[in-house]
Amino acid sequence: MIRSAKFLIAALALVLGAQSVVRAEESVKLGYVDMQRALLEVEDGRRAREDLKKALEKKQKELDERQQELMKAGEDLKKKRTLLPEETRMAKENELQEGLAKLQQALMRNQQELQQKEQEVLAPIVDRMQRIVGQIAQSEDLTLVLDRNQAGIIFGKPHLDLTNEVIRRYNAGNKQGAAKSAGPAAAPAKKK
Repeated sequence: MIRSAKFLIAALALVLGAQSVVRAEESVKLGYVDMQRALLEVEDGRRAREDLKKALEKKQKELDERQQELMKAGEDLKKKRTLLPEETRMAKENELQEGLAKLQQALMRNQQELQQKEQEVLAPIVDRMQRIVGQIAQSEDLTLVLDRNQAGIIFGKPHLDLTNEVIRRYNAGNKQGAAKSAGPAAAPAKKK
């Protein structure tokens, strides 16, 4: 008898606990955003990526020219190797090695500078996008919004994806901001 009472109490507690979990699940509203895709698709993000790409191409061109000079010097040294005195040959080999080391250092330094510049350029865009996500979350009464890539979301129902709305609002804000900064249009001249 005592044993069945304990079982009944445990079952009742389990049912009541399950009901509160169900109520909690009903009140939780989720959403997710693909921030990487949004960064690539908002107008400011596209412009920033294009500017960064141009800077990368310019630096890469400079490095490629330096590499070509070193390769040419290396080939010249190979051709003249037997004709040069030992000391001169070794000095030129050392010079080439130093040039290669400097080129590798310049390459690493350029990569670091580019990454830093990318972070600096994209940070305000990401901040603004996060504010927009917060506005959407408040207006839609969402409990939690996840970054699709950071959270490792493999699947999410399409109606939970807020990415398109974030992009739309971001770009709409740019157009409003541009209109405000341009000021009122000049009034046509009045005829007398």
